[in-house]
Amino acid sequence: MRAGDIDRIDLALSNVALGKERGAHSSVEARAAAIRRAARTRPWLGVAVTDAQLIADIASGYDVVVMGADKWTQVRDPQWYGGDPTARDSALAALPRVLVARRPGFEVVGAEALDVDPELAHVSSTRARSGEHHLVVPDARRRLLVDGNNVVGSRPDGWWRDRPGAARRLVAELDAFVARTGDQVMVVFDGRPVPGLAAGRHEGVHVAYATRAGRNAADDRIVEEIARDHDPSSLTVVTSDRELAQRARELGAQVEGAGALTRELGSERP
Repeated sequence: MRAGDIDRIDLALSNVALGKERGAHSSVEARAAAIRRAARTRPWLGVAVTDAQLIADIASGYDVVVMGADKWTQVRDPQWYGGDPTARDSALAALPRVLVARRPGFEVVGAEALDVDPELAHVSSTRARSGEHHLVVPDARRRLLVDGNNVVGSRPDGWWRDRPGAARRLVAELDAFVARTGDQVMVVFDGRPVPGLAAGRHEGVHVAYATRAGRNAADDRIVEEIARDHDPSSLTVVTSDRELAQRARELGAQVEGAGALTRELGSERP
């Protein structure tokens, strides 16, 4: 913003990113939500979700478009326009002012290079996903409170034949998820502690159990956790239980369906 004298920035997300149709590492919804969390303390920041794929279409209506030098090299490559240089030139002519962040190994041709610290050229989502969580601003990360039995029960994978094993598998998947995202995760289960899965921290995941027996026991434990939290609005309860979802929202928490988390966990499987 300082280098480009910009008042406001929208981070644009394509519903299907060009060239990454099969390579999305998380859903558009999850990425948009992370930006919105960061924007809570950054009033100049927004998110724009679009069906457009070409930069010329995404940037339509904006005064400035900002991208990395690697992306700018793609934008200037005729192959993204059906191999037609004329179509490429037409698309480039339709762009507003273009600001390009330098990247090692790429030249900035035909656009303004942003005058920023060269160290920032090494910042990348690939590095963040590989575990360098210091590259992600803390307030963009999620704080998830997971209804463990509900998530396990949403998967038609034969979990009912080995409930303790299903719980252990979920915690292992959540641990890998935490290692990738840096999110904070607590998972709450019904019933007695699963053998080998005592209450407490297991690598990056906090495991908890209902404090009583009976119906909705884990739901009540989740509601208790929300009620005593210092900032319930920053919590996301993961459940497809309508009653629990309503109770969580009444206390100020966000709610995400079990299926959305299951898809994210599934994307990490080989």
